[in-house]
Amino acid sequence: MKKQSLTIIPSVPVWKRDDTLRFDRKFYDGLVLYTRFWPGPVTCVMSLSNSALPDFGVIDAKPGDMPFTCVVLKEKEIVSEEHVRGASIVLASADAHDQLHIAALCRKIGVKCVYVIEYIPETRYQIAALNNRDPFVRLRQNIYLWRMERKRLQAFELCDGLQSNGTPAFFEYRQVPDHLLYFDTRVTKEQFIGDEELEKRLTALRSNNALRLAFSGRLVHMKGADHLVQLALKLKRAGMLFHLSIYGTGDLEEQMKLFIKANDLETEVTMHGAVDFHRQLLPDVKENVDVFVILHRQSDPSCTYLETLSCGVPIVGYRNQAFAGILNLADIGWGVNPDDLDAVSWMLMRLDISRREVAEKSRNALAFAKLHDFDTTFRNRIDHLLSITNDR
Repeated sequence: MKKQSLTIIPSVPVWKRDDTLRFDRKFYDGLVLYTRFWPGPVTCVMSLSNSALPDFGVIDAKPGDMPFTCVVLKEKEIVSEEHVRGASIVLASADAHDQLHIAALCRKIGVKCVYVIEYIPETRYQIAALNNRDPFVRLRQNIYLWRMERKRLQAFELCDGLQSNGTPAFFEYRQVPDHLLYFDTRVTKEQFIGDEELEKRLTALRSNNALRLAFSGRLVHMKGADHLVQLALKLKRAGMLFHLSIYGTGDLEEQMKLFIKANDLETEVTMHGAVDFHRQLLPDVKENVDVFVILHRQSDPSCTYLETLSCGVPIVGYRNQAFAGILNLADIGWGVNPDDLDAVSWMLMRLDISRREVAEKSRNALAFAKLHDFDTTFRNRIDHLLSITNDR
């Protein structure tokens, strides 16, 4: 197999401190896998960010120590021919509005181009509606989104393939040839819950009085974080014994804490804040959670779904397009109409007295997740790129 050069242009930025580059940990781990499986050099072209670093999930690396080459774009610099010339294939982000010209750029100089896509138009409009209450501002943003979608479709006509994270994008852009469906996750096979570990937790599920619930993610309206504490109040008033663990930070954190205190929910709800994904969140979920609650209002393909299932934990959630797509593939949870909080509380109260059903779907969750672990997902994505370069 001859050597092929891969250039990756992600939507996530890189940070810089002196001569050290600071990467999103999840993205960096993915790049390392690319260098392990890709038969040739890997180059990453990234924008430089001046924003605050995430609370967790950052890794520092010096250029000479990295197994790939990182080209850092200057402020307001966009990708040009010099950044992609010499590549066998370019993997770019179709979610980034400043990368929709790359397919035409690659076509011009004879380089293969594959896009990665997560969001569908519905999700973009949902996010705009949740973030902008002013109708005139929202109208302007919707016009902008509509124009960007036209450019996106034009880019897809020129690209050589597409990788869709989640079923919503996969079906939205099904007309694009050489199209791959994948599910994003950070969990490796070694980190999956073991069968014996799962059965131990299911034994506790049958004997415990309180049903153990959890949520992890950004505490913002898009993720339905405001509904979590309202759900807890509904369950308490209905007399159900439960405990809800909430992991994450966000704009609604203080508001949620005030709601918990005002409604005397300190016994039923614990807010853990931002925790390390690998060292704390995964072990906690594997050992101490019976049902995950995901009340996402929009249809983005959050990695939370697959990462939760890898812990053998079924999901009760709003049946947005992303969750509905997974439910259509595997019997791993229960979906209700978005924003129907009464239906969520009713479902959890029903499951509280139907714990055998929870146990059954817990095993289904693990079986489905095993098909989509971190390494297998990246291997499939690389095989897809290699098939487009006609190198295998």
